[in-house]
Amino acid sequence: MDIRALFLVNSTHVEERAQAFLGSGPFGLLDIAGKSALQRMAERLHRVGVTSISAVVESADANLWRRIPGLDCTSAPPDRFWRTAENVFNDMAQTGAELVLLVRLGAYAEVDFERLIQFHVDRPSRVTRVISGGRPLDIFCLSASRRNDAASLFRSQLTRCRTEGPQMQHEGYVNDLGSPRDLRQFAIDILTRVTETDPAGEEIKPGVWLAPGAIIEKGARLLAPAFIGARARIRAGAVITRCASIESHAVIDCGTVVENSTVLPYSYIGAGLDLAHSLAGKGHIANLRRDVTTEIPDPRLMAVVPETSGKQLLDAATEFLAFLPRMVLQGIALSGRKPEQPDLNATLHKGSPALGDAHGYEASACDTEAAGKFSNMVVARRYGHQ
Repeated sequence: MDIRALFLVNSTHVEERAQAFLGSGPFGLLDIAGKSALQRMAERLHRVGVTSISAVVESADANLWRRIPGLDCTSAPPDRFWRTAENVFNDMAQTGAELVLLVRLGAYAEVDFERLIQFHVDRPSRVTRVISGGRPLDIFCLSASRRNDAASLFRSQLTRCRTEGPQMQHEGYVNDLGSPRDLRQFAIDILTRVTETDPAGEEIKPGVWLAPGAIIEKGARLLAPAFIGARARIRAGAVITRCASIESHAVIDCGTVVENSTVLPYSYIGAGLDLAHSLAGKGHIANLRRDVTTEIPDPRLMAVVPETSGKQLLDAATEFLAFLPRMVLQGIALSGRKPEQPDLNATLHKGSPALGDAHGYEASACDTEAAGKFSNMVVARRYGHQ
């Protein structure tokens, strides 16, 4: 049987106060403990043998699909999202699909897809929907030949179908991913093994995961459970503790304590701060104990790490690797020549090449007094010798 999957990723269910954290895409694309909900759901489908997976992603960025490896993605603006989804489904039906698993992220639910497929096949139904605790989830199994039923489902934005079908009860994990609190809880559940999905890294010691390229400077401390994402940097004297999740390319500066918080990808957290019970990124902090979200305009406290920095590093490494063969060849060409003897008097009066332009260079230091006076959402403090 030809079984395929179609993911719909948009942000219509997200609370208004969470809009500041969306950035360039919906929450379903946001890395939590190293992977997005979309990637984690795709992995579940791969494990049950569903390899043909497409996704329609709500975004004005036409190149968004390049950021999602292993999926056939289509980017659509909000006003064309549902029409695009219906067209992708029709293409699946026309190219031989018999069943289509339709999942909107939306909520992340660890559904038993094998059971869902068997549940649908065992009943003479056109559309089967998954429910959890009496609440319907936007997860369906559709008979691809019933295109009119699918059309009514897409055109109502998954709120109703042309014909009512059976409902399969899901007893496993569900997270709505609609608020900062949901995102934070998702990280906690992954790190404490409540979910079936794991952090995307190597467990270097019990409860501490590091993704490839993560840098932990000397003097920094990681207390389990904790996750450090790909190419993130934890600077000297920083402490990461109590289910903290530092996502990819984030930077935690000297002496800062991150406790029971999530730092989103490409986020900088300044020196000498306490970040606790919060979701931080995109220039905002959501404090979950106070249930408020605040913008942080001071770049010394929080900033966005440019996404081009990794590309610049890669370009520099490529240039260096290309430079080495040229130097080797040049050394071979000059190896037969007798080196010229320098004039002793000129050498004694020549400045040392080691000095270079060093007179114009000033090393920066960790400014633990940078915070000044600001909102009580973040508290700066001294760390003594740090």
